[in-house]
Amino acid sequence: MGNTFLKIDTPKKWSDRAKMAGLQLLPKNAVSRAFGAVSDISLPRPIQGAVNHGFALYAGIDLSESEEAPKEYRSLNAFFTRRLREGIHKFELGPKELCSTADGRLSEFGPIQKGTLIQAKGRHFNVREFLDSGREAKIFDGGSFVTVYLSPKDYHRVHVPIAGTIDGVSYIPGHLFPVNPLAVGHIDNLFAVNERLIVYLKTKIGRIAVVMVGATCVGRMSLSFADLKTNQSFRKRLDTDAYNGQTLETCAELGMFNLGSTVVVLIENPKYKFSSDISSGQKTRIGMPFGKV
Repeated sequence: MGNTFLKIDTPKKWSDRAKMAGLQLLPKNAVSRAFGAVSDISLPRPIQGAVNHGFALYAGIDLSESEEAPKEYRSLNAFFTRRLREGIHKFELGPKELCSTADGRLSEFGPIQKGTLIQAKGRHFNVREFLDSGREAKIFDGGSFVTVYLSPKDYHRVHVPIAGTIDGVSYIPGHLFPVNPLAVGHIDNLFAVNERLIVYLKTKIGRIAVVMVGATCVGRMSLSFADLKTNQSFRKRLDTDAYNGQTLETCAELGMFNLGSTVVVLIENPKYKFSSDISSGQKTRIGMPFGKV
């Protein structure tokens, strides 16, 4: 988390003020670990099926895309992290084309200028604090970024936006504030103070970083190619090259959230151009092209 400054603005609506005040008092990391533990409990099949189906109705999940029916998942977390049916994600991408890494909403995208990225309208955050590394921040300054928000109704697995080889993994412990529009609009440096799990890749368009950002009630984040899980009882900063050289193909599974959160992709190449037909707020699907060199 480094020494990133945390500032929370006061919302205008009293209901939003109450939510933000309660959020500051909530022991977010402990609650998130507890939520993760509870969601791992396996109930008798009829009860578990009803719980899973109830959550699907509450969150608005499209069950037609799920690999299995809700009753087949033995815990709520297993349902959270469900895979989708084969063929749901379709893509045709060029070798230098970067695509969406998750199903969700395109929050923000654009250039990384003077070491800053857009968090929300009128609000920015610092790439050095976000990556907690001056060396890495220097590499990506002058490049581009894209942010995708995952809500509880979305598919919770994160995929590779462009083929490459792993060039470092970092885990940065931090807060677990929510990453919904209210929090994003009122907490400075939100993505730079929350827990982050970063995978760096060497690709045909240069270096990229896929940053999974934790949030309240995201019990943990994990990687598909490594036995690494976040938000454990004893949290410690980790930087490792143990997985360097492994090749990950475009749209291969990279990791997953145990609920929903945000993914930020940083692109080193200053020649990268976003597609003219993408816009903030639109729905994203894995394999959807964002731009190319």
